[in-house]
Parts: sequence; C-alpha cells; structure tokens
Amino acid sequence: MSLGSSLKQARKNCGFTQETVAKILYVTRQTVSRWEQNKTIPNIYVLKDLSAIYGLSIDDLISETKAQIQKDEEEKSMKKINWLALTGVILFNVLLFSSGAITVVALLGSLWIIAGTFIVSPVFLLVGLVTGTQPNLLLATVLDIFIFIIGLFLYPLAKKATHTLINFFRGYIKYNLRTIYR
Repeated sequence: MSLGSSLKQARKNCGFTQETVAKILYVTRQTVSRWEQNKTIPNIYVLKDLSAIYGLSIDDLISETKAQIQKDEEEKSMKKINWLALTGVILFNVLLFSSGAITVVALLGSLWIIAGTFIVSPVFLLVGLVTGTQPNLLLATVLDIFIFIIGLFLYPLAKKATHTLINFFRGYIKYNLRTIYR
C-alpha cells in the first residue's frame, strides 16, 4: 500500500472529506487529492498534522510505504544492467573461460572413466578367464588387484573434484550476475 492509499484510507476511516482535511490544514482540496493519488508527498510537518487529525502515528501512516519503497528499490536494482560488464562477461566467458572449462570438464570426465574402469577391472578378468582369452592367470590377477586398488583411491578423488568444480561454477555464476546487475 502506498502513502497516498494510507492517507486516503485513514481519511475515510475518520469520516472526513478531502475538503474538510484541506480546511484543517489550510491547503486546497486538490493538494489533498494529489497526496492521495501519490502525485506529490506531504512534507514531514504536514504528515505530523495528518497523523494528529487521523489519530494515527506517523509510523502507522508510512510503515507500509517504507516496505513498498524497499521492495521497489530491490526490483530497480535487479533491473539495472551494467551493459559494459555484460559485454565483458560474455567476451571473457566465450573466448577464454569456456576453453578452460571444457578442458577441466573433459579431464574430470576422464578421471571418472578411469576410476570406473579400474574398479570394474575384476569383472574384465573374470570374463577373460571364462572365455579363455586370459593367458597368464597369476600375473593378470596381481595386476588386476593393483588396478582395482588404484580405482578405489581414484573414486573419492573424482567425487571431491566434481563437488569442488560444481561449487566453483555456482560461485562463478553468482559473481557474474552481481557484476552484470548493479
């Protein structure tokens, strides 16, 4: 609710007309009308007199207005785009950051593939033993166990790297949005 709406509601609650309020304050009826239509704002001394006339505190008259002003300021701040920053962010992200990001994502994908392959290597050994394509059983088994253990160590590393990368990208996107919106 705006200040004008609050003033109008308070006037009606007291049963006054705009002309009555105007006579009490020594202003024109049109002035009271402009206040109630939010075309102008009464000064602090007039607000003090209005609060006395309506039997309300000044804070009661403007409390909803303060909340509306804060909301309007937040909306305005999100609507103001810094075009120079937007251009810089686009150019930087397209030309430089995207190639680095693609490389990091590809390396992370490779780490997951290697860790997964190493962990399922005992299955490959079993398939080789069943089909008879695995010639040296002892050496293959020892190497397979070694590769499996490496895979078990790579899994937490890949998981931690994935979480770190996701958190980095979230922070990077928030930073870009704060840069673009003033």
